Amino acid sequence: MTLHELVQVLRKRWLMVGIITLLAVGAATARSVTTPPTYQATAGTFVTASAGAQTGIASQGSQFALQRVASYVAVASSTLVLEPVAEELGGTTTARSLRSAVSASNPNGTVMIDITATSGDPEVAARTANAVAQSFSRAVERLERTDASQPSPVMVTVIEPATVPRFRIAPRTTVDVVVAAVVGLFVGTGAALLRHHLDTRLRTALDVRATTGRAPLTATVRDKRAAVVEVDPTRQTHWSEAHRGLRDKLALLDVDDPPRSFVVTSANPAEGKSTSSVGLAVAMAQSGARVVLVDGDLRSPSVAERLGLEGGVGLVDVLAGRLSVQDALQESVHPSLRVLCAGPVPPDPGALLGSRRMRELLERLREDFDAVVIDAPPVLPVPDALVMAALVDGVLLVARSGRTRSQDLTSAVDQLATARGRVLGVLLAAVPRRETEERYYGAPVVRRRRGLGSGRRGLASGAAR
Repeated sequence: MTLHELVQVLRKRWLMVGIITLLAVGAATARSVTTPPTYQATAGTFVTASAGAQTGIASQGSQFALQRVASYVAVASSTLVLEPVAEELGGTTTARSLRSAVSASNPNGTVMIDITATSGDPEVAARTANAVAQSFSRAVERLERTDASQPSPVMVTVIEPATVPRFRIAPRTTVDVVVAAVVGLFVGTGAALLRHHLDTRLRTALDVRATTGRAPLTATVRDKRAAVVEVDPTRQTHWSEAHRGLRDKLALLDVDDPPRSFVVTSANPAEGKSTSSVGLAVAMAQSGARVVLVDGDLRSPSVAERLGLEGGVGLVDVLAGRLSVQDALQESVHPSLRVLCAGPVPPDPGALLGSRRMRELLERLREDFDAVVIDAPPVLPVPDALVMAALVDGVLLVARSGRTRSQDLTSAVDQLATARGRVLGVLLAAVPRRETEERYYGAPVVRRRRGLGSGRRGLASGAAR
């Protein structure tokens, strides 16, 4: 993963990273607040040969001390040392409780032993460390004395008494919070990357390119107020400009023989195919071309509702021979646009769409109009779009940002190819507005305006179809 891709992932998942970091910081803060303070005091002792012993004994004692100093560390927390201290401190203090509060250490290469005591009271910590150091000194002398008439060959001297500590050693609120924040950032980033790799939903042009090998032909913004039938070619909105750009790119696919009939579909329902069908048909009509929009989604028709037309008659009546094409066509929001609604829902839509009459109807529409746009059902749930794909010049696949999964788009492309349909490209619908604040696939910047939908016919409910 490149640095740019990592930045993009963190931009998308910043909320997850932030929440995990805040939880880590909150947990560290709560732990610091609820943890009783702990203080630590240390007394330093020095192990040496007894000055009062004979020379030979003193020399032997010095070597003996050097050899045995590591063993003295264990003696410092023994019952022999701690029981007298417990009696001296009094109260509820016992040798067992002192064993968990007292420790001894020997710096490498020295004959010094540090006695450290911890307590919630700084004064108690200092008293305990000094008392253990004194008791430790007496215990070593008793252990090493072999003759009661002679001094111990080893002496332990307290050279640095413990003082009352001014600062606690725990909890370290500032350090704990900083460490928790760093850990939270790393964990949050890891979680964001993991979710990114497990999440196969398409969100950006890079995702579409990685799935299909080609960038999307255009992209529309995620804004219900922008998804309106724009009939004024001088006005610029994200939605209208995206479909005008799509119209121009389709015309350039083959300059000598550009495609004139299109199936607009998607992998699954509610991914924006019907909205895109209407947008493309209107954009083509704005260029002066004679366009017919056919609602080929006989299972869940929506074009009539979106354009405020009569949906009771249409394609089904024409294919059944109950109505002529001229009688079924309706005028719409643009003088150059005619609409053939779906009509009543038939018992077997697939049979009608794959019939000879459907092929003849499309041939006639191609003769009478410059462009034919068919709103087809989604590819994966039903085979209707596959049947029509082979009857037109090309197929436009609509993928909804944040909803369409890469494996579904790939499956739809493969099925269309098997059905001998020509996939012209992908339209990425409902892209978040932050992705379109700058130029997106060549579309001009269009800022949000108040009253965007005033004075125009808006798309009806179900804009995600």
